[in-house]
Amino acid sequence: MSILRIQHIGVVVRDLKDACDRFQRTFGLTAQDFRDDQGQGRLVQKQIVQYDARILLGNECWLHLVQNWNPESRVNHFLNTTGEGLEHIALETNSIEKDVAHLRSIGVPIFEDTIFDAQDGYEAFILPDQLPGLTIELIQSHDRSWVYPEESLGKPISSCIHLLQLQHLGLVVADLKSTSERFEKLFGLKAIDFRDDQGQGTLVQKRTVQYDARILFPNHCWLHLVQNWNPESRVNRFLSTRGEGLDHIALQSSNVHEDVAYLLDQQIPIFDDEIKDAQDGYEAFVYPDQLPGMTVELIQPHAHSWNFTEKP
Repeated sequence: MSILRIQHIGVVVRDLKDACDRFQRTFGLTAQDFRDDQGQGRLVQKQIVQYDARILLGNECWLHLVQNWNPESRVNHFLNTTGEGLEHIALETNSIEKDVAHLRSIGVPIFEDTIFDAQDGYEAFILPDQLPGLTIELIQSHDRSWVYPEESLGKPISSCIHLLQLQHLGLVVADLKSTSERFEKLFGLKAIDFRDDQGQGTLVQKRTVQYDARILFPNHCWLHLVQNWNPESRVNRFLSTRGEGLDHIALQSSNVHEDVAYLLDQQIPIFDDEIKDAQDGYEAFVYPDQLPGMTVELIQPHAHSWNFTEKP
């Protein structure tokens, strides 16, 4: 496979304007590039069926917010069955035809058996029945595609707190080993940094209750795979209620304590009303009731935390 980076994270919303207002109000993340020229149904029904916008996340990737009301679309089906939230990860490739040929050769079906020529680029989708509860989009850019604005590279992404960039995406799984093997087989993405020293129950119950690993991407972020069997943990509750899937995005901050003080001053609650001192760093979680069906983690790494010195 020829994966270049995580290009974007797809977020399905009921009301695009309300979702954008929530991100602005909560984190100072400003939506841009509003459009209505996308969506499978537009081509079929000759009418607007989707609104889109994006929020830049600092390291050449973005949140892609989508409101779609075509009942036949993949996006609308997700909204009606799962609700608002994190729906897919888009992996940019420089050879989508080759990558799709690889998937077909190992018996992995592609959504509608088609590489779509969309406004975003050439797209192909691998659905959750092939993966642990998430959709993967392979995307190859063309001359109409969104690109990351050069003038925004390396700049803070928030207008009010100390957010720098996307650090990782949290993926809750039922079996870490089989999930890791699946990503390597389908996409050539190898999991590394396996560990068992994390998880809320580790310190409380004096036993291992969580396995972790990560898959690195060249644009200095990673997919954090988590298997947890402590019934009191945030991760296990997600698995029990929603099944495997994307649980949260983590935004790296240069000062989590000041950021949390700001959020509390704005009457925005924090999970467990505390900043957690974990292996990953100082962590604070803002829950889906404040956002369109998704959790956002603010994280300030320790010196000993996972970083990106390794090559993917």
